[in-house]
Amino acid sequence: MIVRLFFFATAVLIAGAGAWAYHHDQKLQHSALLVNLGDPNETVRQIMGDPSREAECGSLTLVPQSCADEYVYRFYYSLFRPRYEVVWFDKSGKVIGMQYVQKP
Repeated sequence: MIVRLFFFATAVLIAGAGAWAYHHDQKLQHSALLVNLGDPNETVRQIMGDPSREAECGSLTLVPQSCADEYVYRFYYSLFRPRYEVVWFDKSGKVIGMQYVQKP
């Protein structure tokens, strides 16, 4: 009985994690459409949430020349082919570009 309960709980946790990841990715994809050029980084955080990581410009792709900071948002439902939404900011903290990135 305990073994069945363990496997059932494990299956529920895996299904829950998959459902959460799918919901997170759908929300991120929708939120990315709401970000506009010139938006301040506070607005981007309000719309898309906290980034998966803040990196120096060019951590994943080529960047605009005036880039000073980069937010990287990871899609969690794609384990084997990682996907990211990258947002670039200039020195004043305004959005100067975005790019969807999928690793091969």
